[in-house]
Amino acid sequence: MDRPIRFIYAADFRNRLDPPVPLTYFGNCVLPIDFNGYEATTFLGEDGFVNGVEILSDSVKGLGSRSLESVWEVYEEGTKNMKVGTKVLTVTGSNQFGIYGADFGWGRPVNTDVMSLYKNNSFSMSARRDEIGVSLKRCEMIVFLSLFSNGFDN
Repeated sequence: MDRPIRFIYAADFRNRLDPPVPLTYFGNCVLPIDFNGYEATTFLGEDGFVNGVEILSDSVKGLGSRSLESVWEVYEEGTKNMKVGTKVLTVTGSNQFGIYGADFGWGRPVNTDVMSLYKNNSFSMSARRDEIGVSLKRCEMIVFLSLFSNGFDN
């Protein structure tokens, strides 16, 4: 269980560009925020979730003093020095675009899907409360579906 973990999340740096982007700018300037040097045990057990939240919270608070260049350098360094067997833990979030309320002229969407999810052992939750995406290896998916359908007690 003491394998190396690379913990990454994305942060929007649009408000830190110089010159600033116009208020009507529709694109993004998202950079990966990278943590190295953690072991899997940091994110396991009773305190695992709390540890992850604290690490993430401390990092977000510290972003105000970091330049885009320093953020990118840390990411590049982490990529170059990543050890074999390192698991990558990525936290992503919504841009609050409200896709289910959007209508681009052909009606509002009925369903959306996160296509990048299907290359990893991952899960996603959408703005709709009844929509969860799961991507697992075949043998893991069979177990998951059995537990999901029959419960843990059977």
